[in-house]
Amino acid sequence: MPYESLIHPTAIISSGAKVHETAKIDPYAVIGPNVEIGAGTRIGSHAIIDGHTKIGENCRIFPGASIGLEPQDLSYKDEPTGVIIGNRVQIREYVTIHRGTGDRFTTIGDDCFFMNYSHIAHDCRFGNGVILANNATFAGHCQVGDNAVVAGSTVFHQHVRIGRMAMLSGLSGSRLDIPPFATCDGRPFRFRTVNLVGMRRQKFSAETRSAIKQAYILIYRSGMNNSQAIEKVIEKYATVPEVMEIVEFFKSSKRGVAKGYDADSNDEDLEAE
Repeated sequence: MPYESLIHPTAIISSGAKVHETAKIDPYAVIGPNVEIGAGTRIGSHAIIDGHTKIGENCRIFPGASIGLEPQDLSYKDEPTGVIIGNRVQIREYVTIHRGTGDRFTTIGDDCFFMNYSHIAHDCRFGNGVILANNATFAGHCQVGDNAVVAGSTVFHQHVRIGRMAMLSGLSGSRLDIPPFATCDGRPFRFRTVNLVGMRRQKFSAETRSAIKQAYILIYRSGMNNSQAIEKVIEKYATVPEVMEIVEFFKSSKRGVAKGYDADSNDEDLEAE
């Protein structure tokens, strides 16, 4: 039968949970005692929210999602950690997001969209506007930059970083970092070209787009090693913040950055505007 209350009578909401008066809790959802749910957020049927988890405003958690449960980490000792989720995030059916380990939290930015069965492990940090397609899976401590798009059935090793506005194809994975503004494919992921569509959508100027392309041509096509190429990029484009973001990403990588294809396999892709 229809119910008038925003909280269905079959939902289980533990004492101590903070649920905003405009949030909606659907049948058989389970909300733990240390959970906070913001205004306008809807929690779907049979979803489970636990841990010291905070969900922002106007989010949509679909049926069967699991957020804030114990991490799949043998070092976890029942520390009081959780998940912090921003505003306007959509989490589809059967997504799993685990709480952090030690004194760390798993964090999700604003305006993200996670499709069915995607998995975000303990201590991951996601920026704003990230899109994960079905079955995208991240091991612990991964970092994903703003507006990255990750296709389905992809896997990522612990501590992998994905740069801002990267776009990744499906049925692949990586043990290496994925650089900003890049489009990658292959198994494992390799740099293919720059994400021109994403840069246009984010209103990057033609001059900035060109500088980013030329920087990647130096890194992946010049024949120089990474250190030499990075120094050349700094010499030519030090005044372009987005290019310096690429430089910092390469310099700070601890796992190494995704390799490119052979020079004659995709020059046309990289050169094309």
